[in-house]
Amino acid sequence: MDIVLIVLSAAFLIGLFTFLGACGAKDDGSWMTCHWAGQALKGVAAMCLLLSLVHLVIGKPAKQGADLGLIALCILAVWIPGHLIGLCMMDTMRCRAVMQPGCLIFAALIAIAALIDMLFARKSD
Repeated sequence: MDIVLIVLSAAFLIGLFTFLGACGAKDDGSWMTCHWAGQALKGVAAMCLLLSLVHLVIGKPAKQGADLGLIALCILAVWIPGHLIGLCMMDTMRCRAVMQPGCLIFAALIAIAALIDMLFARKSD
């Protein structure tokens, strides 16, 4: 499960820098609000990757804490775009059509993997 968490977290972070990125700069060079949501999500995804790497090297008892941390970060990743930080008004904009649903999918996958890891760890105790 360690490798699954690392791969999903890395894909989430790489995706935010590539295909899941927020809207680009305006013609005058300024940024729309969704840019800042994307920046915050990059930080959350980086922390997910870091915590997944820590999950790989820590002992079994501490893995459940790392799993809980990943689940909390995933909840934050879902709440940032459109809730904590606003997005563009039009549903056809990249931030609403690509970034927000992509973050939901990656956050759900990471949280589910962490939850499965946590449940299997409890069963094996």
